[in-house]
Amino acid sequence: MILCVRMVRILLRAIAGNTHPRVSGEIDDQPQGEGQVPQMSPDSADRLAEYGPRATVHHPHDPPPRRRSLSRSLASTARAVIGASIFLAAVPTLLWLAGGDPVRRLPAWSQIPDWFERSTGRFTPDVLIGAALWAMWLLWGVFTLLLLAEIVAALTRRRIPVLRLPAPLHRLVFGLAGTAALAVTSAGSLDRATNPDQPTTPVAATERADIPRQAAARGPAIIQVADQRYLYTVERHDTLSKVAKEWLGDADRWPEICHLNKHRHFPGVGGTLRDCDLIYPGWELQLPAAAHPPKAATPARPAKPPPAATPRPVPPPASPGATAKPPGPTVQPPATAKEPAAIPSTTPSAAASASASTPASSSPAVPPPASPTATDTHNPTTAVDDHGVQLAPFDWLPWSIAAAISAAAASVWLQRRRRYSGEPDDDPPTELPPPVVALRRAVARNPELPPPAADDAEPPALMADLAPLPPGGTGIVGDGAPAAARATLVAVLASGGPHHPDARGEVVIDAATLATLLGPDVVTLGPIPRLHVSTNIDDALTVIESRLLHRSRILDEHALTDLDELRRTVPDEEAQPQVMLITETPPAGARMRAKTALALGGGLHVSALLLGEWAHGATVEVAPDGHTTLISGQPAEPVPPRLPVLEASTAIQILTTLREAQTGEPTAASSPTVPVTIVPLHASRTETTPTATDPPTPITVKPTVDIASGRARLRVLGTPRIEGMTAEGRPLRAKALELAVYLAVHPDGAATREIGEFLEPDARISQADQRVHTNASNLRHVLGRAGTAETKNAYVIRSAGRYRLDPATVDVDVWTLRDLMRNATIATEPRRRELLTAACDLYTAPLAHGQDYEWLQPHRETVRRWGTEAHLLLADDLLDTNPQAASDLLDKAIGLDRYNEALYTKAMHARHALGDADGIRTLLRALTKALADLDAEPQEDTITLATQFRTSLDEK
Repeated sequence: MILCVRMVRILLRAIAGNTHPRVSGEIDDQPQGEGQVPQMSPDSADRLAEYGPRATVHHPHDPPPRRRSLSRSLASTARAVIGASIFLAAVPTLLWLAGGDPVRRLPAWSQIPDWFERSTGRFTPDVLIGAALWAMWLLWGVFTLLLLAEIVAALTRRRIPVLRLPAPLHRLVFGLAGTAALAVTSAGSLDRATNPDQPTTPVAATERADIPRQAAARGPAIIQVADQRYLYTVERHDTLSKVAKEWLGDADRWPEICHLNKHRHFPGVGGTLRDCDLIYPGWELQLPAAAHPPKAATPARPAKPPPAATPRPVPPPASPGATAKPPGPTVQPPATAKEPAAIPSTTPSAAASASASTPASSSPAVPPPASPTATDTHNPTTAVDDHGVQLAPFDWLPWSIAAAISAAAASVWLQRRRRYSGEPDDDPPTELPPPVVALRRAVARNPELPPPAADDAEPPALMADLAPLPPGGTGIVGDGAPAAARATLVAVLASGGPHHPDARGEVVIDAATLATLLGPDVVTLGPIPRLHVSTNIDDALTVIESRLLHRSRILDEHALTDLDELRRTVPDEEAQPQVMLITETPPAGARMRAKTALALGGGLHVSALLLGEWAHGATVEVAPDGHTTLISGQPAEPVPPRLPVLEASTAIQILTTLREAQTGEPTAASSPTVPVTIVPLHASRTETTPTATDPPTPITVKPTVDIASGRARLRVLGTPRIEGMTAEGRPLRAKALELAVYLAVHPDGAATREIGEFLEPDARISQADQRVHTNASNLRHVLGRAGTAETKNAYVIRSAGRYRLDPATVDVDVWTLRDLMRNATIATEPRRRELLTAACDLYTAPLAHGQDYEWLQPHRETVRRWGTEAHLLLADDLLDTNPQAASDLLDKAIGLDRYNEALYTKAMHARHALGDADGIRTLLRALTKALADLDAEPQEDTITLATQFRTSLDEK
């Protein structure tokens, strides 16, 4: 404070032009006339008497100062005003632009106790940056107050007393400040002593000020260049500038590396690259294709392809290191030290990881991480940026296509609800393909995109960006040409929706090109409505010519020349969506025919993507990562700098999802390319032998829990909650509640790494594991407030690196529903009706109602099936004896699942038994309206049944 006051006073006087600050206790230097007696303070006589007779010291009289001119006075005043204004306005403006509103950086009161409870991870970059910004704001505030005080003192001629600290505290403060200054200034000399080769020139004079900081530790990292992966040792003082200098030949090209890797998540070792000033060993950095490896880099060993295995409805492995089912082509087991070094194939695979503590000299191969479980593959090496989603090194899609595929995934779950017939073994619930799950999770985290559809809401009508290619024909060549063609095929088929028929593009492709792009697994796809496969190129051109002729006739009928104008003036006219021809460059005999068709199709929304050089249009070279270079031709519109690219396995998995979303039919044939993973909750019901999660007591008819048993009551049907908490203690965290729901739908438990992957996807692995442990401890504590178990580590058990809920001390309602349905399928009357009644009474709301956890949808639909099955079976029992009760029960079930056609059919039987013809008509109308969200209609059997019932009632 002393230094602040004095510095402000000096600053104010310097701005005003007075460079000689006045020292307290000086003799006044103002001129005095002859014979004038110098003024003395009132207590001067007392001080003279105290000192006694001493020699008198006369201060020499300075010559009178010159009087300053008016212009200089005005200039000094202007400088003072401008300086004060800059300090009072410019400094806070810069702080606001750098850090934003400082009030929003303050933590909430509820976050402060959680921050002190953390054992690690307190001082995150956000916390440190916020503290630094607040320190600068406070320092500016102190200087502002002192400056204002000095201005007031200058105007009122009242001096502000200098604040002084007590002598011991004064010496302590300035001693510590001097020690800190000495330590800071000596750090440079110590560093030069340990690194004699380091130049003595200041960093600011030799390097740019924004060069990134050094790496966090020493260890191996993976450098990705085109289709080759190299092992590179990251030292503690490494920066992206050093990597750019060694691999690209120019240290100033580090922003290119930053742009390629920004916001990428590295599941192998954890963490996301958000700050390019900080890199960690084990991260797989992608470099431009022009990079050249230095001599110190060695090729990384490729991952072994996953062994083929038949999917079975079995629970997850008992330990996190157990061998998991093959998740598909996007994740492969790590390489072993005995494998020969070879160039990896272009099949997408997860990034190999390396431990930060493992030295690079121990082995040229990357140390293998823990073996992933089946659900670890739901988040492959996915990275996002401002332009799109990177599923794998050679799988990239823009946000528009990713959002359209995410909407299609929502339609898949609605289609499955529609076609479920009530048979538990018919069409068992399975997970969506891993690439689709990864895209849906990425879209859900992008705040600029509309959120995924709610539980009972229609999917958003999104139109995929067709990577705007120039109209007419475009030839593509290069290593990325087939991948770009596959992505274009996916983009066209993912575009549009029920409410945008003009945007639902169609693809015309010959069988040979389709087999070349997708491989032999194309036979497992089945027919897709908007995919027209012709025998050869000639037949494909015939289809294109017929479309051109049909559209030309429609324009002639309305005397128009453009389809866009037709859509505006005649909105009720037949939809004319985009038609894309994908094929090899036509041979010489069909080249002129193709040129004519594509020239006419420019204004009729017909275009072509030709694999090979196209002499009659633009030809583009596509790199493996999708970046384009114009080779020849003059396109009518600019060629996009990057095209979406997909590998064959990823494209097949996405096309399988699109087909099910548009047709409502399951996959016709199984394929190793499309992994099938049974939902764990459904697998636990179909097990033939009881598991450790089964309650030790037999299931009762009433799904109520005896409070005297001491078991905590976890309720996940409806709003998730813990009932019966009587003891005082800490509240339940939001992530701990999510962990409770996750463990409830994984009766056999889950590995810590797997839980962290889903609940803490953006954290590094070590941080995610620690957060899982913290949330498990909080969940155990809150369950203990609702139960009376005294066993150590009760409620939430951790064994062999896996967490699971203890069925002996925790009662979970979804487990009760599972056991009721399991027993009802083998019971006889009247026990069967009692069990079904209890199940219907228990299922009154969806699983975790009101929550939108990214991983929840498969489990929610599994539980919804159980509720639908219970209502169908019980209504079938009541139909003959009590049709009114059956009708009321089915109305409740339709309210819980308005897309299930079997519920409407059964309800029509109940209405017919009651003689309610209007009720049958109302049910058919409600079903038709619900299925319109899926661009579907009731089945012919349903319409025929409703017509027969109404006719029979009318005849009566």
